[in-house]
Amino acid sequence: RPFLVSFSLVLIGILLSSGGSAPPQQPGPTPTTIPGLQEEIQKILTRYHVPGAGLALVNKDQVIWAGGVGEARLETHTQVTADTMFRVGSITKTFVALALLKLQEEKKIDLNAKLADLAETLPFRNPWSTTNPVTVANVLEHTAGFDDMLPSEVYNVFGKEDIDPFEVCERFPQTLISRWPPGTRMAYSNPGYGVAGYLIWKASHEQFGPYIEQNILQPLGMTLSDFTLTDKIFAQLAQGYDGNPPHAVPYLNIYLRSAGDLKTSPAELAKLVQMFLNGGKVGNQQIVSADSIARMEYPQTTLAARNGLKYGYALANYSNVDGPVVQHGHDGGISGFLSTYSYMPDRGVGYVALINSDSGGRALRDIDHLLASYVLAGQTLPTPPTANVPEAQLLPLVGYYEKENPREQMTAFLDNLLGGIRVTMANGHLYMKGWRGPAQELVPTGNNQFRLEKQAAPSMIFITSPSGHEILASGGPGSFFGVRRGEMWPFLRIVLVILALLAIASSFGFALWWIPRKLLGKMKGVGGLALRVMPLLAGLSLLGAYLILTKTPIWVLGTYNMASVGVWLLTWMFAAFGVLGLILAWPAHWQPGNRWVFWHSLAVSIACCCLAIYMAYWHLLGIQLWKP
Repeated sequence: RPFLVSFSLVLIGILLSSGGSAPPQQPGPTPTTIPGLQEEIQKILTRYHVPGAGLALVNKDQVIWAGGVGEARLETHTQVTADTMFRVGSITKTFVALALLKLQEEKKIDLNAKLADLAETLPFRNPWSTTNPVTVANVLEHTAGFDDMLPSEVYNVFGKEDIDPFEVCERFPQTLISRWPPGTRMAYSNPGYGVAGYLIWKASHEQFGPYIEQNILQPLGMTLSDFTLTDKIFAQLAQGYDGNPPHAVPYLNIYLRSAGDLKTSPAELAKLVQMFLNGGKVGNQQIVSADSIARMEYPQTTLAARNGLKYGYALANYSNVDGPVVQHGHDGGISGFLSTYSYMPDRGVGYVALINSDSGGRALRDIDHLLASYVLAGQTLPTPPTANVPEAQLLPLVGYYEKENPREQMTAFLDNLLGGIRVTMANGHLYMKGWRGPAQELVPTGNNQFRLEKQAAPSMIFITSPSGHEILASGGPGSFFGVRRGEMWPFLRIVLVILALLAIASSFGFALWWIPRKLLGKMKGVGGLALRVMPLLAGLSLLGAYLILTKTPIWVLGTYNMASVGVWLLTWMFAAFGVLGLILAWPAHWQPGNRWVFWHSLAVSIACCCLAIYMAYWHLLGIQLWKP
């Protein structure tokens, strides 16, 4: 990880990686047979140290192939098969959205209804309720402005397994506060799907699990799939792993079960993909209408969608335009597992990929690319849209766009620091570039919409908000919503943070010089010891918080224990030692001694105090990760 990001992770209080992922391996020739495909996937699993993968290839008429590659359990060398069960995380959301669409068809709920009217006792808050009420569709499209999970909201370590969604909402109400006017931008929110699970109960008078099983899973033929860890599922469940070499991770219950607790197999999940390809139909049975499927696939509630951007995150189904054809689907991640399903309606094909490693993101990405190439082999691919736009119309779009739709408010400072996009012009073409990575050309497609060079359809749009702000917005689960700002302050902000971190790091180097001299008795009569110690203790406190955060599992950080209390204490100690260093440095200015020591200690103490103020501004000083 870059130096800045690594130290910034100390401040966020949750184990996340903000570094960019490496580019995929250059693909070789696409396999032409299933055995060849399995061989290539095994190479990917070996390359990234992933134990196994469950896979399925689908067209409108049938499941072409379902099977596995690698091992479901390393300890027993159990092989992955088509019927091996996996935890599929956020793919659960697709079934929740399907259930609410079915309830809408039965006139039991309206996706455009106000949440406040449907759930009067639900503990959510929307400061813009008069002009921008939260609707059910906002909840499903992640446009309500809700926060994502707190560390204490992720894993249900001590509570009952089948905790009710409303009970979770009551316990964690602070994630259900709209952070901006609903219906303007998308920011992925697992707690929103806790609300969705509760709405299923409100509309059907059944808990979300039994309702989905009876009305979605069973009609699909997904007879083994379930939200509950039954004995039958447990017998066929793959072991989840993490790391390199892979180590087993425990099965942990989660609070937001309606956001990510489904267990299924590649053979059964393939039936969902086949249903999408057939417009909601399985055999002779219409699970939901073709109109409901169409509504599910295209967003409607963001400013970008209302201004014409067709593709993005809709009802637990998002568009992926990063290939030769537009794909739809969803992915998921939960302790020990990663998953995805994808389908191409215009081509009548799709696939499923499930792996039993939550550190295998690059492996899943490479498998995803390989499966897409396999199912598209031999097809004539479309030409991506392009429009000729005069340079005079492109020039006003140049500028810096600061990201203003952070997924987690706890890590919003990272988006503020590093999430912006700079749009420039060269030789009549627009280019976009983040703080890291190469510049990418924005290819115009008309109506202020743009795509990247290898994308199949427009993915970004320039719009003017109702309040008059110039916006650059994109769709998809990692959507970007940037407001045009002056570039000087964002640049200066990063420089100041880097200088502060470098100043704090210099106290370690200085300590390697003076501590051995002190221990060897070569500093007798030398004053100002406290002047040296305080900046060092501040830096060690910050480093200690970083080490706890990077070495402690999230389910431990989210509970009250020595690790989470340590982060709380060390961040306060960092601020306290910084202030003490500043206090001690002031009288030392008039005392005889090494002036270099004085100026260094003063500079480090000022850096600590400034960084502590920055942390306090983002509510990260004395952060209590165990609190709901």
